[in-house]
Amino acid sequence: MLRSLVLDGVGPADKLNFGWLAERLNLVTGDNGLGKSFLLDLSWWALTRTWPEYPAVPRRPDASIGFVFDGTSGAGAETCPWVPRDQDWKRKPGRPANPGLVIYARVDGSFSVWDPSKNYRLYRGADGGEQEMLPAYHFKPGQVMEELRTSDKQVVCRGLIDDWTRWQQSQDPRFAMLTRMLAALSEDPAKPMKAGKPMRPFLGDVREVPTIEMPYGEEVPVILAAAGMQRMLNLAYLLTWSFSEHEEASKRLGLSLANQLVLLVDEPETHLHPRWQRVVLPGLLAAVAGWRDPAPRVQVITATHSPMVLASLEPLFDPALDALWRLDIAGGAVRLEQMTWQKRGDANRWLTSDVIGLETATSPQAEAVLRDARRLLRTDSPSPDELRRVNASLLAVLPEMDPFLVRWRLYVQQHGGEAAR
Repeated sequence: MLRSLVLDGVGPADKLNFGWLAERLNLVTGDNGLGKSFLLDLSWWALTRTWPEYPAVPRRPDASIGFVFDGTSGAGAETCPWVPRDQDWKRKPGRPANPGLVIYARVDGSFSVWDPSKNYRLYRGADGGEQEMLPAYHFKPGQVMEELRTSDKQVVCRGLIDDWTRWQQSQDPRFAMLTRMLAALSEDPAKPMKAGKPMRPFLGDVREVPTIEMPYGEEVPVILAAAGMQRMLNLAYLLTWSFSEHEEASKRLGLSLANQLVLLVDEPETHLHPRWQRVVLPGLLAAVAGWRDPAPRVQVITATHSPMVLASLEPLFDPALDALWRLDIAGGAVRLEQMTWQKRGDANRWLTSDVIGLETATSPQAEAVLRDARRLLRTDSPSPDELRRVNASLLAVLPEMDPFLVRWRLYVQQHGGEAAR
């Protein structure tokens, strides 16, 4: 489990300390451009020694990245300085601590997987010599559906289309696991996503492509499913593939299954209807916890903008196991702080809380008019012209039964109702 990141001279702030992280769930919030995805990228690198895409670039030559995580057989702790001559971050030589299984779902639909049974050690090849395993599996969005190959064209993952169809047609146990994952990640747990019969979607494509049953009763090929549904289908498949491949590799090598799992998820709400946003993180926690018995220790680190995601966690959030973090700007510099968790009751209150920070849960135009109106409410002798202007603007942007208008109408009656008509 990742415990802390200490960034000195790298990232959006000159110094940033992310930690100590909670054992189960860590929610990272903040405006665009302040470093939420960057923290997830650095978390992945600290645990796996690989970059999901681009490496971090220092702000100054003496920059460093420090981190602490609980390995499966001991702590991993390093401070990695930037080495200008090598244009790289210097890490300790030798075998690092083993963080367990690490999965990263990025916001663009790409994925990364680090498997301690497949990306951590040398193995003996058919010729008797030792061979190096891949440092990690990095899937671009299309490679999740199609296949993933190494630079020498070796297929290391057949992809969702091939695997799903084969598992389904052969009644492979992995299809049962995939079915459970689909159910856990569904928009409506009472009506889970279900696989239909594979079909050839196009005349010129001879592949049997998996289908998914739609709410309106049709079976649609997964390659034609909506963006939000595709993201959940890909996530369900990647979890199934990662867990089953880890089980197979561990069995072949005579290793124990990983006893801990770190899951990094960037904006799980992407493409999802608010109804689905309400269940996506609780469903994801249920999906990974239900992988096997006994369940591994699971830590989730996720970045989100969604008030629906935050509201959905109110029944589950435990301050002893979970933490809420916020990135913001203070004094012209980015800062990261752990917030005190408070139940807000609904998504609107999350929008106007100190976590998200909107003044009102309205359009910018309505917010500006409400600001003027509240200022007038504190005035004993408003100008008739200003009262008339603000009244007209309020009626233009607010619905007739808005609760604020009740108070406002009383104020208008007391301070020149005729002028405001």
